[in-house]
Amino acid sequence: MKIGLYSVSYRGVWYKGDAINVFDLMPLAKQQGWEGIELDTERPHAAPMDLSTDDRKRLRDLSGELDLPICAVSPNCDLSSPVGSQRDAQICYTRECIKLAHDLGAPICKIFAAWRGITVHDGIATYDETYARKPYPYWKGDRWDIVVEGIQELSKMAEDLGVTLAMQNHGPDVITTYEEVLRMIDEVGSPAFKGCMDINIEPDPQCETAVHAQKMALDSGVFQIHAHCNGEFGRREDGSVELVASGYFDDRFWERRIAYPEYVAALVKGGYDGYINWEFCHPAKANGEFAGIDYVHEQTAMAHEYLSGIRDAALAQ
Repeated sequence: MKIGLYSVSYRGVWYKGDAINVFDLMPLAKQQGWEGIELDTERPHAAPMDLSTDDRKRLRDLSGELDLPICAVSPNCDLSSPVGSQRDAQICYTRECIKLAHDLGAPICKIFAAWRGITVHDGIATYDETYARKPYPYWKGDRWDIVVEGIQELSKMAEDLGVTLAMQNHGPDVITTYEEVLRMIDEVGSPAFKGCMDINIEPDPQCETAVHAQKMALDSGVFQIHAHCNGEFGRREDGSVELVASGYFDDRFWERRIAYPEYVAALVKGGYDGYINWEFCHPAKANGEFAGIDYVHEQTAMAHEYLSGIRDAALAQ
């Protein structure tokens, strides 16, 4: 199992300050010790409409020079809209991201079923305004079948280009658990469609229990080709790193113990050889105030230390 960095951490929306462009972020990620990088496909990062043929070659060459694989590209897509023109636009966007993955040599295009997105105020992003409302309040039908149909179309293109789509178990709509990802994989029925699992976003209290962590890894098996994780870290008095919260949402820390050690151990035991990629994807706050990029650097360093430690412990078992 490998550990990687998801570029959304440095996209300039979760902290006070500018984004780090992807060409500068890749050597930084290598310097930080990550074994791969996942590129977010929203501006100002790897938006496909902004990357020319030469840009794509530069990124692929840089990946080779640094020995830092671009392990995935990740569109922030909503494939669930009952409005045909909106759905077509999202399919077009995701198709362009599949092409980008192919051009960059990334084997995976990580997708959402129904991503609600974020809004940004004074440079800081929030989920509050998108998660607090129903996206289609007057639609009475089931959006599940809409997503299945869209993925079946996208999977054909992905298979032709040698890319695998990986659905993340990310709510709050359509997909909310790993079991639903597995169900959708079964219904889509394509070898180019698998799962990206994140135990942190499993419903409470499952994300905290060793039993659920082990079951999630075992059930997913060969259908899981990618993984995500996040959180807030701190240092104990002896200098070791501990997970202190699962993130900062709704103006408060979610102080939960996510069962990452048990989950990573179960993945390793099951022979999982993909990536688990860390992301900082919530507002950075220190002492009650919005923090700058140095805070994200500190969290990134501790995340790398934490993930390396629990992976080493799993391998030693």
